[in-house]
This record gives sequence, structure tokens and C-alpha cells, in this order.
Amino acid sequence: MTAPDVPTVADRVVVRRDPRALVRPAVVALGILLVLGVAGGVVWGLVVPGVTGVVVAPGRAGALGADTGHRFDAIALFACISAVVGVLAGVVVWTVRSLRGPLGAVLVTVGTIAGGALGAWLGGLVAHVRHPGPGDTAVGRYFTSAPGLRLSGAQLDLTGGLDVSVGVGMSWAVLVVAPAVGLVVVLIRILAARSPDLDVPAETAAAQPGSGRRPEGRELVGDP
Repeated sequence: MTAPDVPTVADRVVVRRDPRALVRPAVVALGILLVLGVAGGVVWGLVVPGVTGVVVAPGRAGALGADTGHRFDAIALFACISAVVGVLAGVVVWTVRSLRGPLGAVLVTVGTIAGGALGAWLGGLVAHVRHPGPGDTAVGRYFTSAPGLRLSGAQLDLTGGLDVSVGVGMSWAVLVVAPAVGLVVVLIRILAARSPDLDVPAETAAAQPGSGRRPEGRELVGDP
């Protein structure tokens, strides 16, 4: 009496994924990250406090000493908002299972940096509308101006040195918060994953006979 035939597969299942299938989810995820960055910048522009100053002479103005700390508050507030954006970015990319892995890390990095730069620029415009500066303020009158996102020695000038009415210069240091936090979120999810393949869906799988093992779920069971 012969034993019944048991379908056999190779000890190793080779998974092949079509890179073209990743284009659409990658573009959608990148768009979401850009929107998150822009939204964070606009929120910053809406809540950032202005720096109070006084016009001391025609064309000359100075900031009040009590409000100079708002310049630091503006950077700290932007960093906190960027951290929240980074957490959301990591969660968004991890939610798309096909993007888990190196591609997801690249998307988090590129998307949050680009979104942060756009958000800082738009947030600066919003803050400038709320705090327009001295303008035509008369001598002896007070005004509020929008604080910037510049740190001495860490400035990123997006205008190439051009003189513009609304500055868009910023410190590169404020742009690294979101990607750093986002990558930490992705790393934590990777370390906490129960499956070695991170539950990434396989587009195609090829197996060749050569052993007595059979696929069961995500594992190979049976006699080798």
C-alpha cells in the first residue's frame, strides 16, 4: 500500500512584487504627507504669538524686551506641531501594508521634509497677515510682527538671497523634527510586528517541488 501523494513545495517561497503596483499607493501616501505638513504649518501660523514692538522714529522700530521670548516660542511651537505631524505620517505610511519597509521610510523622510517646508512657508504667510509688522504705524505706537523660524547658524534661505516682502527663510533644524519622529514611529512598528514579512501582501509567489513541506498560512509545515 502506497502513501497518498502530498503536494510538495520548496523550503523557501520566493515572493515577487511588481514595482508598478507600488506607484499609486506611494503617490497617494506622499500627497497625504504633504497635506499634513501644510496643515501643520497653517495651524502654526494661526496660533503663533506675535512679537510686540514700538516705532521709535520714522523707519525705526524696536521690540519690547518682554516679548522677545516669543521668537523662541515660535520655533518651539513649530517643533511640537512637527512632532505631531511626524507621528501621523508614520502611522499613515504603516497603514498602507504594501509600503512597509525601505520605501515607506523614504516616503516618510521626503514627504515630511517637503510638507514641512511648504507648511513653514504658508504658515509664515498666515502669521504675517495676523501680525503685519510696523507698516505705516505712527511714531510711539505699538505693533506686532510675525516671528520667524530662523536659528543662528542653521538657516535655509529658499529665496536664494532675494529681497522679498514676506520672508520665507527658515532654519533647516526645524525641518528635521517631523521626519525623525516619523521614522521612530515606523521603527517601533517594525520591532513590534509579529510577522517577519511585516504582513506585506505578496503580488505573486512561486514555489517549486523539492520537499515534503506544505504551506499552511504563512509558514511551511511538514517533513523536509
